[in-house]
Amino acid sequence: MIARWIVTGFGLFVVCVGTWVLVQPYGLKEFADLFLTPGGLWFAVALRLTMGVLLWICASASRTPLVVRVLGAMFFLSGLALPIVGLDRMLQLAEWGAIRDPSALRGVGLVAAVLGAFIVWSVWPRRSEG
Repeated sequence: MIARWIVTGFGLFVVCVGTWVLVQPYGLKEFADLFLTPGGLWFAVALRLTMGVLLWICASASRTPLVVRVLGAMFFLSGLALPIVGLDRMLQLAEWGAIRDPSALRGVGLVAAVLGAFIVWSVWPRRSEG
């Protein structure tokens, strides 16, 4: 199933970004800056909506169907909410986050890495599936 492999790739990407933020906490600001433009905001909307749908599709074949469905719904709803929040508010949040202590930013990186690893583990085929 192609959706499973796309979700796995996304999960691995989240693990990499989270690990990068653990090592270089202010890298989170650099990464966030990619999405803090009008085009970047709409790319983030499309990414969240797509990942929400793909997580929902993959949920039934995953190790944790309910959790993966909830994650899919959260991704989808956050994609719907992003244009409502708007770019100005996102810029304010990014500035607020940029002045946080590095340990707080590392905490965000840890959460991201764990979430990405959980997604990969959840949708990875079981041995019995080949």
